[in-house]
Amino acid sequence: MLTTVIIPTYNRAALLPRAVNSLLRQLRDVPLDIVVADDGSTDDTPQVLTTLAAAHPQVRWFRQDNAGVASARNLGLRNLHPQAQWISFLDSDDVSPAGRFAADLPLLQADPTLDLTYGRMSRVDDIAAESLEPTPTSIRIDMTGIQLSCGLYRRTLIDKVGVFDLSLPQAEDTDYLLRIFESGARFVQTSTNCLYYFRHTGNMTLDTAAAKRCFAAALFRSIQRRKADPSRVLHKPDFFLQPPHLP
Repeated sequence: MLTTVIIPTYNRAALLPRAVNSLLRQLRDVPLDIVVADDGSTDDTPQVLTTLAAAHPQVRWFRQDNAGVASARNLGLRNLHPQAQWISFLDSDDVSPAGRFAADLPLLQADPTLDLTYGRMSRVDDIAAESLEPTPTSIRIDMTGIQLSCGLYRRTLIDKVGVFDLSLPQAEDTDYLLRIFESGARFVQTSTNCLYYFRHTGNMTLDTAAAKRCFAAALFRSIQRRKADPSRVLHKPDFFLQPPHLP
């Protein structure tokens, strides 16, 4: 039973190996297929991916002309492994904590009526290169929020929900999750830490005006869908935010 993890990337040659390595270290727990979708990077990303794929057969990568993150995610979806039964996502500047899949995958395997598991995340501003864990000086905020990487999805659910909305330059992941939680999908909310979300100067969401505008658009589309079809109910996890852990 294979799990495919889709990583969209654009000009993150310096950070991408860390993201991929955080998945590779979990191969002893679960069989993984790592699909990297390069959105027309102009830095050394192709060379980095060539090296990673040569050393690790679990890494497959595909390249397209620059068309945005939603298009890159769709490129990953078009190249799902035929044997993949479970799907997840990881952004190329983030890190997947050790044991993330080993903790949640058995829940899906044990209950064929479950469509997904959904866990927690930690927003951090420094991650050690060797341990792939937040450094002692990192500011860390633990939360359950709107984040694709916190979900582990049955493939039949992904096939049902479809592709990412190309009209959203940001918050395409928010829109996708809202569509999942409107679809009647059955999920279990877990205490698993599924993601180290790396906050840095290259984050797309630092363009706060654009991020807020796209987030509002995703929420408005959810309202429109539910207004048009009253049987469509938003059944979502319980979101929470803990006080930051300061060094």
